[in-house]
Formats: sequence, C-alpha cells, structure tokens
Amino acid sequence: MSATSSAFQSRPVHVLAIGGVHQLGHILPVACELERRHPGCVRLFVSTDAEAQAARQQAGGEPLPEVVVMDLPAGAALLPKGMHKSARLIAWAGRVRSAAVILCAERTSTLLKRLSGACPPILHIPHGAGDRAVGFEDRFRLFEHVMVAGHKDRDRLVESGVVPPEKCTVTGPIKLSTVLARAAERPPLFRNERRTILYNPHFSSAHSSIHAFGEKLVDAVVADGRYNLIVAPHVRLARTWSAARRRHWQSLAVPGQVEVDLGSMRCNDMSYTLGADLYVGDVSSQVYEFLVYPRPCLFVDAHAVAWRNSEDYAMWHFGDVVTPQEDPIAAIDRAFACHAAYVGWQRERMASAMEGLSWLPGGAPTFQHAKPVQAAADVVERFAGLGTPVMSAAA
Repeated sequence: MSATSSAFQSRPVHVLAIGGVHQLGHILPVACELERRHPGCVRLFVSTDAEAQAARQQAGGEPLPEVVVMDLPAGAALLPKGMHKSARLIAWAGRVRSAAVILCAERTSTLLKRLSGACPPILHIPHGAGDRAVGFEDRFRLFEHVMVAGHKDRDRLVESGVVPPEKCTVTGPIKLSTVLARAAERPPLFRNERRTILYNPHFSSAHSSIHAFGEKLVDAVVADGRYNLIVAPHVRLARTWSAARRRHWQSLAVPGQVEVDLGSMRCNDMSYTLGADLYVGDVSSQVYEFLVYPRPCLFVDAHAVAWRNSEDYAMWHFGDVVTPQEDPIAAIDRAFACHAAYVGWQRERMASAMEGLSWLPGGAPTFQHAKPVQAAADVVERFAGLGTPVMSAAA
C-alpha cells in the first residue's frame, strides 16, 4: 500500500455531495477516481436515499466510495426546507470533519469552518462555470483550495481578491469532460425533422424569465408549428411549486412537439444541452454546457438589467438579448439566421471557460490533451495524503 493510501486509511477523504443531484456530475467523478486509486479510503456524503441512488446510477462502472446518507435528526425535519442543509452539517459535523480533507461542490459546507472545534482543509469544485456574481462570493475565502473549470473563473476569483493565486488550480471541467468521454450516439430528442429549442430558465425569481416569457414562448411555438420545444428549467425552480402549478406546466406539453421536464435526470446529464439546436434562457450556467458545440443562443431580459458592461451577464454576448414583449418566433428565426456573428466569440469564451476544450476539424469537441478528473484528484491527494503545498497549475 502506498504512503498516500496509508494516510487515507488513518484519516479518509470525505466528499460532500449535499447540494442536490444536479451537482453530482461536478464532483462524483473525482470521488470515484480517488476510490479507484485508494480503495476503501473515500466516503461520499449525500442528503437523501434518492441522492444515494442517483450517485450509484451516475457512477456507472466506476468504483463508488462508501455512500453515507446524512439523515436529519428527529425534529430537524420540521425546520424550513432552506435550513435542512445547514442542519445536516451541524448534526454531522463531528463525523464529516474526521477526515484528512473535505471536498465539496457547494459553499454552504463552509459552515464546518465556522463551528467550534478542529476542521480539516476544505477544497471546492464549483458546480458550473456561469457568470453570476454569486459564483465569486466571499465564502471562497474559507476554502484551502479551489479547483475551477477554466481561466475565465480563475482570473475573476483572483482579481476580485477572494482567492489568492496559489490557492486556485485550473483543472478543466469535471462534468463536461466526463460526459463527453462517455457519450455514445444519442437518439434525437424528437422523432421529426423540426429544429429543437431548449428553454432553460433560472430558478431565482430575481433573474428568471419564466413568469414573463415561458408560457408566451410555448404558445408561440405551438401556433407556429416549425419548431420543437423542450421546457427544462433549472431543477431547483419547480421544487417549491405547488402540485397544481406543476400540473399546469406539465399540461402545456404537446406530444411530438413540446416536452416539459421539471426535474428528471435528463435535466442533469446534458441530454438537452447536447441535443438541442437553439438555447433560450436567462442566466443559467448550462449555456456553457450547451456551447460545447457552438450553436445559436437567445437570452431573455425580464428584469430590465444593465447588462452590457457587466461581468455577471457576460454570457449574454453569445446571442441576441430580447425583452419578454418581443415576438418569440421572430427572435428565434433571427437567432438562427444571425448565428455566424457570434460563433467566434462563443469559441473564444468557451476555450477560456473550459480548460483543455478544443474542436476537431469536423466540429466535434474534445478533451484529448486534458484530464480534468485526474487533475482534481491529484490536488486532493496532495492535501490528504502528502500534506505538501499545492501549487496552482495556472500560476
């Protein structure tokens, strides 16, 4: 057994995957890679039995660490749902912190640093490469190290002063590289010749376009008849909806033309972002997954945002920006017709956002010269097993 494995045996690596199933793709491959290298020395913590099952499914044939479900203590389940994650962290702090290092994909876990008692180093892999300011917030200061998908995010974290250069490594995108490596021929999203639009509104009411534009888009596409439509909002959007509201949105589906998906695994595994022909949305980071194949984009400004010179809306330069009052079909037609004007910037920005991404002569994306999962696992090993200083790959 290696010296690193011996260190893991005495104090294992704990991987916190408590932000929801949609975050698993960004962290689970690293947990599996560490388990492959050091069998029995990694634990994966999840919030529910359903998340544990999702982790087993997403791992595929990869070695899966021991999975621990962080059940809420009696009485804590009565707390408002927004407090459940913090309640779990507090209740499980002793077990979770009995590790050489903790790896997480969300930032609520920094609560472990603020509780009394010793806490091992906490490392962070952000779930996505979006542009909103929340992705560069002050809690980053509490991590011993941050691993990001590309220089776009590293530059902003360092320039904002929340992460020093030596504490930020560009590994490449974990989820995106893993999905592409496993991608087989995918069946078409619809069995017809129409082009398919993906509508992917954000969950936050302060940013989402769904209330002002969603049903208008569905009605316009159905009436026009030339396009397919998938309504697949961020999976957090419908979690707070009433059963009646969910039924209403699902009733808008039209067999063979309009699909409404409020949270299936296809919302998380890139089925829609890889299979659609046009992305319509507002501020979701999933546009960066969509643009692994540069394609037309359309953004809906439902809140009269001063976006043109804001880093928080850099993605809105990937395509036209419209208001909810505009004709959806005219905007869609224009997005397809004018895509050539945006392709260069889409490729340039994606290369900066997703380290190692390149395109083969036929246009297919590849990570043939980059290994994001292995790079991230190397960083965790150095903290957990060897204890030597971690130098940024981008420094």
